[in-house]
Amino acid sequence: MGSRHFAQLGEEDRALHGSWSDILQLFVLVTVVALTTWAATAVMRRIVHHATEALFHTFAHGQLSWAPLGLLGVLGVAALARGLLTRWPSWRAAAGDGMAEALDNFHCTYGDEVDDPSLRYDRPDLGLALRKGVTTVLTLGSGASGGLEAPMVLVGECLSAGVARLGRVKSEYALRTAQIAGISAAVTTLLGAPFTAALFAAEIAYGDRIIYRKLAYALWAGVLAYGFNNHLFGYEPLVAAPQHDPVYSLTEYGAAALTAVAVSGPVALLFGRTALATSTFTDRIPMTWRAPVTALAAGAIAILAWELADLSPVHILGMGEHTISAILLGEPEVGLWWVLLLALLGKMLATVLTLQGGGSAGLLVPGMVFGGVSGALTAQLVAAAGGPVLDPALLTVVGIASALVALIGVPLAAIALVLEVFGKAFGPPAILAVGLTYLVTLRFKLYAQARPAPGEE
Repeated sequence: MGSRHFAQLGEEDRALHGSWSDILQLFVLVTVVALTTWAATAVMRRIVHHATEALFHTFAHGQLSWAPLGLLGVLGVAALARGLLTRWPSWRAAAGDGMAEALDNFHCTYGDEVDDPSLRYDRPDLGLALRKGVTTVLTLGSGASGGLEAPMVLVGECLSAGVARLGRVKSEYALRTAQIAGISAAVTTLLGAPFTAALFAAEIAYGDRIIYRKLAYALWAGVLAYGFNNHLFGYEPLVAAPQHDPVYSLTEYGAAALTAVAVSGPVALLFGRTALATSTFTDRIPMTWRAPVTALAAGAIAILAWELADLSPVHILGMGEHTISAILLGEPEVGLWWVLLLALLGKMLATVLTLQGGGSAGLLVPGMVFGGVSGALTAQLVAAAGGPVLDPALLTVVGIASALVALIGVPLAAIALVLEVFGKAFGPPAILAVGLTYLVTLRFKLYAQARPAPGEE
């Protein structure tokens, strides 16, 4: 290739003709990024999980007469601390789930050669990663409803950019590759699914197209995080998945498709609409007090369900893995359709309130809960109406996959999640459900992830 033609190529295309030295340097950068992000995410995961387990063990499973007030007190104090921190402008960027800000950072550049000032930025800094970690502990560690994945996506991106800055990396292509690798390492550490995490990083960044060179580095980062996490802490499955017969009837395929298109997908979209409607109320509350007001409201919902239906607050507050596991294992506490409906509505409202109050929490695991609970609820309602007996575990897994597609728009990652976490026997109906859900919800995007970066069109 002539030098003149090479100079006219974008940086993404020039990377195809990079030397072995360039590849080795990027490989080393991604390795450092993956290990740094894994270490930070592993620490955060243990802090949040130990805090919530202690909280719910003390108040939700104990015999203390003042347990409801104690639970509200922890939620309120932690939320007030978050609200006070937002008085400083530098802390406001650490509020919310962080995914939209991570994507904005990813699709910007720090090169002086870019004429458009809106496309310049000074790389997400390490300070933002620390602030995001603090607000996440205050949010999820106090029992608020939400997932840990989205906050750690922003933390992983900030750490990636910080490592690149310390390494004096000036290439936009290398920076973005490091950022995708950081996202992959963070999600792998939380889900224990490296292939899912790499696909998630690629899909959330580029939408309907995947750049395989970046995917290759994301896979390496995911495998590194997976290996180190399991070697030091042992394998910890996200949920306890049951075995299933890999042979499905036409009735089961039809039920899976109908559940995805008519139940789980719409439920996920309803959640998005509910979040928008709630903002008209929460925006009227001063920022300092918005966090404690919404946190106490979410706690009140959980306590009301606890008192009226003996439904543990762990199914409405917290991150939600307990609810999915309870359904898949057939635990009696979630064995009635009206209890599942109560858990679904309560979890949706509690998550909306957490996010609208500026809580640092994500939607990936709550989205799984919405889809899984609605799938199991469908199986029970069909049986109660005299229809065919359907396996709740099957519709739970199908609901999880379809809800992720409808809510976040990551079809390949949703299929990979089913295969890696729940087992390949659930694959065929989940693939059918994901494909149909993607086509039906194609116009609905929670995150504007498909915006190409300069030189990557």
